[in-house]
This record gives sequence, structure tokens and C-alpha cells, in this order.
Amino acid sequence: MPSPFPGMDPYLEAPDIWPDFHDALAAAIRGDLNRTLPRPYYARLEMRPEIGIVGGEEPRRIVPDVAVVKPLNTNETVSNVAVALIDQPRTDVSPSIRMRIPNAPLRHHFVEIRDASRGHGLVTLIEIASPSNKRPGPDRRAYLAKQQEILQSETSLIELDLLRAGDPLIADPWIIESAGRLEPQPDYLVAVNRAWERDVRQEYELFAVRLEGPLPCIPVPLRKGEAEVPLDLQYAFQQAYDGGPYARGAVDYGGPPDPPLRPDQADWLAGCLNRRRATSDG
Repeated sequence: MPSPFPGMDPYLEAPDIWPDFHDALAAAIRGDLNRTLPRPYYARLEMRPEIGIVGGEEPRRIVPDVAVVKPLNTNETVSNVAVALIDQPRTDVSPSIRMRIPNAPLRHHFVEIRDASRGHGLVTLIEIASPSNKRPGPDRRAYLAKQQEILQSETSLIELDLLRAGDPLIADPWIIESAGRLEPQPDYLVAVNRAWERDVRQEYELFAVRLEGPLPCIPVPLRKGEAEVPLDLQYAFQQAYDGGPYARGAVDYGGPPDPPLRPDQADWLAGCLNRRRATSDG
């Protein structure tokens, strides 16, 4: 069953759903590009670990995980401890709780386009934002460092920000400020930065995306003067969604999405979900 929405599905932004969809979308983009890229270019998946910890006054893991809690040494009770005077050293270890901190890194997949004729050099990098990329913390710092490395190289950069929560990823604050003044206000941003358009000032081709419409078809730059390859993000989204668990119960469409939508989108959301229910019942 297809997604109930014409473009991005806001329910997929939930922290416990996004990592799976992120990986599926990256794989779909890789597959689509390998069907359309001219030789000797090819697309491949690469991965870097993320710890998923976001900052603030109380650092926390952005993706829920299950902590293993095990009580230990319960032979001593609180009443045994609550004595007025201890005249001999104790030999029974006091009650404690053993907690296992989740330390398995998250997998952050991205897509690389490389040139087999020139030592498999990196030509274009396609990044898909993750929740911890968009919030203060070590993953955001690592992403911004990688972003600057790419922007100072001969590699073009495409950034797909399909998450409404958090801070923008685009490096240029003027671009972010200008996007914030767009009407209607976009829900998502897709940015294309060509390597040969960085002479004086970073130049971006920006796609402002609304939930009510489909994801855009964007150009994928290769080398200067060469034809750019179209990448239909809505088609890639549909492939990722159709092959995933989202319509099979992994996503609860009975409640509000996380993060919630703007109040003015409530009727639109209800209409999409009602049409889905009508289709299912029929």
C-alpha cells in the first residue's frame, strides 16, 4: 500500500522510524542513479557511524533505545542499612543496579557518485539529514566539518533535509535566512551546490518543498560542462516506502506525527488519512 501522502510522509520523521527509512531512501537513490548515470560514473553507498547524542543542558540519545537494567546484590535491604551505628565493617555488598548504556553507533548512509575513469574520484556527494545532524552535539559538529571539507574541494554537494525539526544544514546563513522568508513557508529543503560555482560566494540551487506537494525532481551535477542527471526524489521515496514496513504496522497513523504539524495543516492531514482508510476499507 502506498503512503497516504502525496510527497514526504511526516510520520517517517519519528526518531524510531527515521533510521530505517533513511537507509531505504539512500539505497533507492543509489539504485536510480546507477540506472541513469552515464559511464564511467557510478553511485555507491557509504556509511559513517553516528552516536545519536544531542546536546543541551541534558544531553540525550535522539533515537530511543532500551536500557538493560539488572538489580544486583539484593540480599541487603534498606532496613538493614538504616541503623544508627555501625560498629563493625560490613562484608555484604550493598544493593545496586547495573545499567547498560546503549553504545552501538547509528549507521548514517550517504550516496557518493564517483568517476571510474579518474581513479574513482568523488564527483558528487548526496547527504540525507539525520535528526542528530540537525541538533547541537557531536554528530552535528562532525557533519559540519565534513560539509566544509566538501565545500572546499572539487566535489559537488546535494543536501536532502526531509526533517522539519532542528536547525538547517545549509552552510550559508544568508541562504537560510532567505529560505525563511519564502511564502508559503517550506516544510523541507533540498540544496544543490555545484563545485564550480564557489569562486566568490557559495551559490545554491534551492528546492523549497511543501508537505502538500510531491518531492522534487532535482539535477545531479557531475563535472562542469557535462549534462546533469535528473533524480526524481518522489520516485525514490515511493520505492523506499513500498519496500519498507511502514504500511505494515511499523507506523501508527492513528495518532499525530512526531514532530507535530502546524495547526493550519490539521485538516489536510485528516483528509489524507481519511482517504487512506477509505481505500483500505474498499
